[in-house]
Amino acid sequence: MPAPALPEPSVRQLAQLVEQVSGNVVPESFFPFLAEVAQERRVARGFANLSDYVKALASGRLSEEWRQLLAAITIKESSFFRTPQHFEALKDQIIPLLVQTRHASRTLRLWSAGCARGEEPATLAMVLAEHPLLSGWSWSILATDVDEEALEAARRGFYSEKAVAALPAELKERYFTPQAGGWLLSPRLLQRITYRYLNLIAEPFPSFPQPFDIIMLRNVLIYFRLASQKRVLANIATALAPDGFLFLGPAETVWQVSDRFEPVDLGTCFVYRRQLSERSTPLRPGPAPPRKAQKPAAPERKTPPPQPKREAQPAAPKPETEPLAEAVAFLTQGRLGEAQEALRQLLAANPADAQAHALEGYIHEVAGRPAEAIAAFRACLYLEPDLFQARLLLAHALRRAGETTRAQAEYRHLLSTLAAGGGRELDRLAALPLPTREQAARQAQAALEGLQSP
Repeated sequence: MPAPALPEPSVRQLAQLVEQVSGNVVPESFFPFLAEVAQERRVARGFANLSDYVKALASGRLSEEWRQLLAAITIKESSFFRTPQHFEALKDQIIPLLVQTRHASRTLRLWSAGCARGEEPATLAMVLAEHPLLSGWSWSILATDVDEEALEAARRGFYSEKAVAALPAELKERYFTPQAGGWLLSPRLLQRITYRYLNLIAEPFPSFPQPFDIIMLRNVLIYFRLASQKRVLANIATALAPDGFLFLGPAETVWQVSDRFEPVDLGTCFVYRRQLSERSTPLRPGPAPPRKAQKPAAPERKTPPPQPKREAQPAAPKPETEPLAEAVAFLTQGRLGEAQEALRQLLAANPADAQAHALEGYIHEVAGRPAEAIAAFRACLYLEPDLFQARLLLAHALRRAGETTRAQAEYRHLLSTLAAGGGRELDRLAALPLPTREQAARQAQAALEGLQSP
C-alpha cells in the first residue's frame, strides 16, 4: 500500500539528518522510500505526524530511535566472495606476504567494515581457514556495521539457500550445516568473528588495542560525501598496520580523497597500503597475473540506502543552471579545468549522482587518466547499471588499458541489455558526442570481433 503524500520539507530534513548521523547521502530518488519508512516509524513511536517525529529526532530526544530507523532504511546487499578477484589476491599474494612479516607472532587481525548480514566476514573466515600457510595461526575478524538488525542476522550465521547457492560445494559442506530453509555457518568460524555496532563517521572514532593487518572497506565510501570520505579514510589509516592492506570496492578510489594511501596493482585488482613514508615493509607479493595497467581501477557497488552525518545542514537552494549542465558546457567549450572544478563541487555535494560520475570518467579519458576513468565509469554503473553509453565507455576504457577479458564482458553485457530492449541514455550529457543505441551496438559488436580475432 503506497505511503500517503508527505510534506516535502519534513522528508528533506530527515534525509539531511540521516546523512548527519550516518554519513550516507540519501538521493532524492530514495525520498519516497524514506518517507514510507519514516511514516511507519513515527506511528510505532506514537507521533501524530511526520513533522513532529523529525523534530524529535533532530532534538536528540530519540537517540535510541536512530538504530531502528537506520536498520529500516539500510539495504543489506552482499554476497559470499563478492568481487572474487579480491579474495584470490588475498589468498595468493597478500597472505603469503603477511606470513613472512608476521612469522614471529603468527597472528593476523582483520576488519570487515560495513559487514551487512555477514557474508564478507564469513568469506574471509573461509579463506583464512582454508589457507595452508595459516595452519596453527591465531587469526580474528572484527565485523562492524551501522545496522543492528543486519548485525543480529550475521551473529546467527544463518543463510538462505539462495545466499549459499553459488558457493563451491566443498566449502558449503565443510563450513555450513543444513537447517530448515537454509544453512548455518560453522561455529568454529563464527567464534573467530566479533560482530559490533560501529558508525564510521561518529566521533570519537574508537581506538583499537592493535592495528589491523587487513581492512575491508568495500562499497561504503561511495555513499558518503567527500568530507565524510576524507574523515573515514583518515581514521582507517590510524587503524591499519603500517604494512597492512586496505581493500575498497571496485567503484571506489582514494584519488583526491586521501594522501595517506598508495595503490598497489596486484594484476587482477588494486589494494591500498599506507604511504611508503608511514611503513617499513616493501610489497613483495607472489607473482601477479600479467596485465597492462596504470593506476587504481574502479570500484564496484551496491544499491544505496541511507546513512547520516553529524551536523545537519540546510538544504541548498537549486541553482538556476543545473551544475552538471554547467560542467558539460565548460567541457564542450574546451575549458577542461573549469569543467573539472564544477564537477568536483557537484560530486562533493551529491556523490550518488550517477551521470556526474559518467562525466567524471569522460573527463579523465580526455585528460589521459585511464585508471581513474575506469573507476568513475564503474561508480556510475554501480549506481545506475542500465546507462548503456556509460557501459560502452567503460568497455572502451578497459580495452585501451589492456583489460581484454573485462572489456569483452562489458561489451557482451551491453549487447545483451540492448537486445532485450533495456538501457537508458545519459540524457543529462546529451551535449557530448555520445553514441545512439544503434551506434553503441555496432561499436560493441565490432570491438568484440576485433578482440576475438587472432
